[in-house]
Amino acid sequence: MKNSLLNEIIGIIGLVLLQGLVLNNVALFGYLNPYIYLVVILTLPPQFGNIRLMFVGFFLGFTIDIFENSGALHASATTFLAFIRPSLLRLVATQGGEEFGRLNLSTMGTSKFLIYSAFGVIFHHIWLFTLETFKFLELPQVFFRSLLSGAFSLTLILLLQLLLYRRN
Repeated sequence: MKNSLLNEIIGIIGLVLLQGLVLNNVALFGYLNPYIYLVVILTLPPQFGNIRLMFVGFFLGFTIDIFENSGALHASATTFLAFIRPSLLRLVATQGGEEFGRLNLSTMGTSKFLIYSAFGVIFHHIWLFTLETFKFLELPQVFFRSLLSGAFSLTLILLLQLLLYRRN
């Protein structure tokens, strides 16, 4: 049990460092910003508890904000993602995700994980880029950027899931 928790913590720290030191410096064509750290919020067990999930979301986003020097944009967006996650789980699961135990590509299946993750990533990105821009006149650009960055982020999240949770 302790070894599993330690592995999870090391994995989260590694993912945050990858995001903060490498992926935050990727801005392809000015629109593609991959944010794979969201996989932490998306894959925490459904039994984790909503309040704890929002605290983890806040501190995870706050850590990314420190790397990006972006105020509290990521803290707000990941807390928002943690807040809507139970609704996203009800979208694809009958018991709010309780039947999966773990939330990942292997346990949920490709289609359910893809739908669940896609909605989570897109909502996170729309929230993040709307706060970043904060102008109604630029809403089309926010949606365009959210879709492109969301597709890129989702692709990287799926690749990460395929690497970590290969079906036997």
